[in-house]
Amino acid sequence: MVTNRQETILRLIVNHYITTAAPISSDGIARHRELGVSPATIRNDVADLEERDYLTRPHTSAGSVPLDKAYRFYVESILTLEDAHLPYEVQAAVRRELNRIEREIDEWANVAAAVLAKIVGNMAIATFPMAMQPRVKHVELVPIRDILAMLIVVLEQAGLRRQLIRLQKPSPPEELQASVNRVKSRITGLTRGEIEALNPDSSPLEDDVIDATLVILREEDTAIYRDYYVDGLRNLLSQPEFAGNDRMHSLVEGLEDGSLVKEILGGRPDGGVVKVVIGHENSGDVLSPLSLVLCGYGIPDRAYGAVGAIGPTRMEYSRAIAGVRLMSAILSDMVESVGS
Repeated sequence: MVTNRQETILRLIVNHYITTAAPISSDGIARHRELGVSPATIRNDVADLEERDYLTRPHTSAGSVPLDKAYRFYVESILTLEDAHLPYEVQAAVRRELNRIEREIDEWANVAAAVLAKIVGNMAIATFPMAMQPRVKHVELVPIRDILAMLIVVLEQAGLRRQLIRLQKPSPPEELQASVNRVKSRITGLTRGEIEALNPDSSPLEDDVIDATLVILREEDTAIYRDYYVDGLRNLLSQPEFAGNDRMHSLVEGLEDGSLVKEILGGRPDGGVVKVVIGHENSGDVLSPLSLVLCGYGIPDRAYGAVGAIGPTRMEYSRAIAGVRLMSAILSDMVESVGS
């Protein structure tokens, strides 16, 4: 069991390392007035914490460096603090920035990731909100060539999707419009399952439009996240522990091919609960030097998205947790506003 004094020592070491990225000696710890004990007593406590895998030392004469277990202890104490928050002026500035694009839904994830990256001084990710059960909001068919048309489907809380349709025969624009109008009257507001249950009493062209719409809805149903934005990679790569680190090449490759985002977002928590994944708690080697602070947002059972901060295990957890919580709350309000 960790004693009260050892808890204080752990917090001091973690705070020091977050700020400086440098080990701290027992003499350095002893200079903090809140302890009021000798360096020898502190050395005994530090040695005990080392044996229990909270701390390590780069070499025998060096000071202490926190391990993942110490960061986990530190984070758990922060997560229980309901009053952990960003300064009021920062909160107000974030709300103004996001409220500015409240009606520009396609910009939400982009702006949210950029603002959060600036807050945490690391990398941030935000996804576009997706409907739990995508419903058709609007359908259009735009002729391109004689037997080729572009189907445009707008989904509730899920943005706009396009699909090319090869027509069975050339059709004049007025015939295309009449067909798509009949389709709209039948499928607007419906989910994939509800459309599949319809009586297929329609023309071949209408069948093609409905089939293409169902392809889009199936893709939405199976996608964890389709649209997302990442910002602040430069912030992450500038951290001292990553300078010249070959593992960061794998991180960049993972971002480029989408595999890293899939790993990051695979553990998104429900609702406004903040989830913190530290170092080797992550799956895979690429994420093991990193910590993730993730939170979902949206309307329960209707629409959801995710926002998160990604940084070294030495990241400033209190600011990251507060920033992610704030962003989740604002984005949830925006989804509610658009859906009302």
